[in-house]
Amino acid sequence: MAVVINGTTGIDKVQDGSIGTADIAADAITTPKIADTVNLGRRNMIINGAMQVAQRSTSETGLSGTNSYKTLDRYTTYISSLGTWTQSRDTNAPAGFGHSLKMLCTTADASPASTNRMLIQTKIEGQDIQSLGFGDTSNTYTVSFYVKSNVTGTYILEQYGDTASATGNNISTAYTVDTANTWERKTITLNVDSGAMTSDNTSGLVLSFWLGSGTNYTSGTLNSSWASPSAGNRAVGQVNLASATNNYWQITGLQLEVGDTATPFEHRSFGEELAACQRYFQKSKTGTPTQNSFGGHQIHVASGQDPQSVVYLHPTMRTTPTLTLYSAHGSGTSGQWYGAAFNNGFSGNARAFGQSSRQFILDNTDVGANTNGWAEIGWTAESEL
Repeated sequence: MAVVINGTTGIDKVQDGSIGTADIAADAITTPKIADTVNLGRRNMIINGAMQVAQRSTSETGLSGTNSYKTLDRYTTYISSLGTWTQSRDTNAPAGFGHSLKMLCTTADASPASTNRMLIQTKIEGQDIQSLGFGDTSNTYTVSFYVKSNVTGTYILEQYGDTASATGNNISTAYTVDTANTWERKTITLNVDSGAMTSDNTSGLVLSFWLGSGTNYTSGTLNSSWASPSAGNRAVGQVNLASATNNYWQITGLQLEVGDTATPFEHRSFGEELAACQRYFQKSKTGTPTQNSFGGHQIHVASGQDPQSVVYLHPTMRTTPTLTLYSAHGSGTSGQWYGAAFNNGFSGNARAFGQSSRQFILDNTDVGANTNGWAEIGWTAESEL
C-alpha cells in the first residue's frame, strides 16, 4: 500500500488504487457513516411518510365513529366511540418537513368503555416488503418517525402481518413521548416474523398507532414478540389521548426500512408521492372531491346523443376500483351530469361501468342530451387496501 506520511501528523495522501476491499476492516464503514454523506435513495417503504398528499381533504371535523380515509392519503382513521376529533394536515412540523398529520380532541372521553379504541393505520402491499425477509427471524427492519403531543407518556405502535398475505401474527412496541409540545424522533427495530409474506397486491404489513383504548385491549401483557393476536395484549400501557379537550398528537417523517439502523428520512418529491398515492385513490378534480363543485370530467355532447367517455386511470390502480360519481354543480342529486347539454340543468341517468384497474366508461344510460353543449360530472376511484 503506497502512502505519503506528513511528518508526525499522520497520512497526507494515499496513492490511487492502493487500498482494496481486503484492506478495510469489516466494521470500519458503517451504515450511519454512509448515511451522513450519501443519499441512500428508495429505501423507505412507507408511502406519504412526510404527510404531503391529502387528496380527499386537508381537514375533517366531528370524527367520532369511523374506519376510513379522511385526510392524508394512505392513513386510515379508526375511532370506536372514544371522544370526538378533528384530523388535519397541519403545517406545524419538525425542521426539514412541511406537514404533519394531527389529531385534535374536541370532545373528551376520560373514562373509555372497555371496547373503545382509537388508532391511525397505514398498510403496505405484501409484494412491496419482500426485501424485509419475513420468514427468517434473523432479519431486521427499523421504523422511525417524528411525534409531538401535549400528553406525555407511553404510546403503542402495533404491527401485524395481515392475514391476506401473511400469518396474521402481531407485535406491539411501546414508545414514550418524553417532553410535551416538542418534536421527538422515535426509532423501533424489530426482527421479522417467522412466517413468510405473500408477494402480491394484498395487504401485507399493517402499522397501527394507538391513541387511546378501553380495557379490552390493555388488560393483559404487552405482546412484544410476534404471536397470534390476543386482544388484551395489544395496547397495554397506552395513554388516553381523549382524556381532555385540546389534547393532540402529531406525526410525520414515518419511515420503514431494511436493517437495524434508522437512516435520515428519505425525502421524495410531491409528484412522486402523489403518483404512489394514486395507485389507491384518484379523482376527477383538484381540491376536495365533493358533491356540487366544478372541476370534474367535462365533454362536449351533440343534441340527442348520449354523453359517453372513456376515463383512463394513471397510474394503473392496485385493483379494479370502486367508483363514486358526483354532480359537478348546484344542488343536483349525487351522480348527475350537469351542463349546457341539459339546458344548464341535470340529467339523473349517469353511470360508470366497464371498470378495470386501467380505465372505466362514463355515459348517461343511453339518454341523449337536450341540445349541443358541454356536460360535466365528478368521480372518484378507490382501490385501498
